[in-house]
Amino acid sequence: MGATVAVAGASGYAGGELLRLLAAHPDLEIGPVAAHGSAGTSVTALHPQLTGHPGLRDSLFVPADPALFAAALGTAAIVAFFIDLATARQLAEQAVQVARQLGDERLLSRALGSLCATHFFAGEPETGRPFGRESVERARRLGDDVELAWSLNRYLMTIDPVRSRPLYAEAIACTERSGDHLTNSVLHSNAGGAAFEAGDIPAARAHLEAAAQAAQQIGYEHANVQANLGDVLRAERDLDGARSAYEAALRIGRRNGDNWHMAYATLGLACLAGDAGDWDRAAALHGVAQAFQDRTGNSWQEFSARDRRDSLDQARARLGDEQLERAYGQGMTLSLDEALDVALRKAGSA
Repeated sequence: MGATVAVAGASGYAGGELLRLLAAHPDLEIGPVAAHGSAGTSVTALHPQLTGHPGLRDSLFVPADPALFAAALGTAAIVAFFIDLATARQLAEQAVQVARQLGDERLLSRALGSLCATHFFAGEPETGRPFGRESVERARRLGDDVELAWSLNRYLMTIDPVRSRPLYAEAIACTERSGDHLTNSVLHSNAGGAAFEAGDIPAARAHLEAAAQAAQQIGYEHANVQANLGDVLRAERDLDGARSAYEAALRIGRRNGDNWHMAYATLGLACLAGDAGDWDRAAALHGVAQAFQDRTGNSWQEFSARDRRDSLDQARARLGDEQLERAYGQGMTLSLDEALDVALRKAGSA
């Protein structure tokens, strides 16, 4: 068993959904479950759908501290980003509301960053940008390198990659001073993605190598590094290397129950199938990728959406509408195990 997670504000619908997600996660153990108005009540009495889960069998709600509640809401929103975006946004909005009421700058900066990210993942970067900007402003006032790096990471999601380099450099410098290897890895990975979008392949590769090194220092499996590396290798026409990277991202996503990274890894494999002229496979994999993405409620990021659109347009030109839609639809309806089997099957195999 991995980390233990405390959950505050867990008596309502969003709390029940978060508990369901946490209960299904192989590397998390549910700790104290707080809900002030339901203290002393059995967790499964309010959430009967969780009956039978060993970690919740004898759990009772405990009183919630307001600051703990706000912190837990913000953390829960981060957990839910890649699994259930609607729940993530609801949790982030609650976190901002409670943190503002408390007047706690640190909690509010975190909560605003989480809310910024939910808009980004929903395909609404312009809406999320003001929340990210306020998060950074508050983090700067705190003078805390950990908080500033975290806030900059969220804000950077919403700005033009071409203009992002100075802020990425500032955020990465914060993590180097604080020794925060996890955020350092995430920032280098995101900076690599931004450099790739801006057309700077050498910078993208350098950032991704740094991201992998930082992740290795803490034993972290970083799906996003592998997916971004797949994009770089594909651009360099190293199709075998790209396939290996996308497959690694897909396997990490599967182990973590992370539909978002499984969606992007499968999208990369779909584009590779098109590059190889295997258009039926490409169409089916595009369907698989969309099914994974639909489970999160997220929208495709702009750069990936363009790649997806171009690949599908080429598949339509080769296959025609009817054959494309049939293969795409088949991919959409596969079970998880079937989808993974198709995605990880060698091209051209039966």
